[in-house]
Amino acid sequence: MRHWISFACTVLSVWVCVPAPAQPDRTLPDGKLEIHYINVGQGGCTLIVGPDGTSLLYDFGNRGKGKEIVKYLAYINLKPGRGLDYTMVSHRDSDHYSGYAAVIDADYDVNIANYDSGSPKKPTAAMRKAWLDAAEKTSAGAVEAIKPGTRIPLGDGAIITVMAANGKVHSTDSSKLPTAKNENDRSISLYLKYGQFDYVLDGDLGSGREACTEHDTDQQNFQVPVARALIAKELMKEDEGVDVLHIAHHGSESSTSAAYYNLMKPEVGLISVGLNQGTFYHPRVDVVEKILLGDNRPDCVVAPPLEALFQTEQGVKGTSSTGSTSFKGKVIGHIRLVTDGHSGYYISGVHEESDGTLVRTEYGHFDMDDKS
Repeated sequence: MRHWISFACTVLSVWVCVPAPAQPDRTLPDGKLEIHYINVGQGGCTLIVGPDGTSLLYDFGNRGKGKEIVKYLAYINLKPGRGLDYTMVSHRDSDHYSGYAAVIDADYDVNIANYDSGSPKKPTAAMRKAWLDAAEKTSAGAVEAIKPGTRIPLGDGAIITVMAANGKVHSTDSSKLPTAKNENDRSISLYLKYGQFDYVLDGDLGSGREACTEHDTDQQNFQVPVARALIAKELMKEDEGVDVLHIAHHGSESSTSAAYYNLMKPEVGLISVGLNQGTFYHPRVDVVEKILLGDNRPDCVVAPPLEALFQTEQGVKGTSSTGSTSFKGKVIGHIRLVTDGHSGYYISGVHEESDGTLVRTEYGHFDMDDKS
């Protein structure tokens, strides 16, 4: 049984490997693994910092959000002089790449590699200016397509495995997969393991239609094949699932079906979402309240409800033909998760005061199942 304590608020046998960087010249994260959901509103931006300081910035939010990323990087003491080791754009939608150039213009270099999914989506002039051309100016050079099966070491045994990219799933026969017709379904899916802790991050990847939870979407089901591949590769234990799950596509009902959730069995969910979303009405009731939190669960949802659901911002209230907004998640601003890989993990939120300063609030310590 997993528990959390709230705080008062004062295979294919061949793997593709990438090199680890030299020892960093900074103290963050002091031998621990950190995951940060940088609040970029409606969009995505997730920073992963390994026990040895190896950094991966996954997505960069929409246009104008690069300044928020730079401010947060300075707040956690990841300075331009150190730079970033890897960057990765999950898929070629503007709310996931548009802040990249602003980060580079703030003197952040990229040391090892700039990755994307390998999507065939044709670059626009805006995409080139905001991302592709800016990447070519870094030490890592031009953006390259990442392949499922690639592993990125983060130090002390922590490792990221790429489980999906561009409509392909690691070690899965492509004839058994749907065809990716939507850019969201080309999203890169990452599995992160550190000791007893594990986590999945998958951009806007979809899980297809599902009658029992009233998921109504044109996206295809790639999340369930990813979950099954994790089990088949013995990365994730079928009876345990993962500790923390990225709630894909900002909590849209195109993702996180009951079939996927039942396989993943997460304890905590994290959502990157914001008010600048028009009429998408994310996150959706069909995801949050029928699957994640169990307010009105249909029989097809058999995995236990989340112990906690955190999100960066509140959604926009409204109802469309495919569902309405949920307000059941805990809004905490920038989300910060820290773990040593064996004694649990802490989650805190960081919000901006009226004078522009960033202030952190602790929200809980979570135990982990023994995954040895």
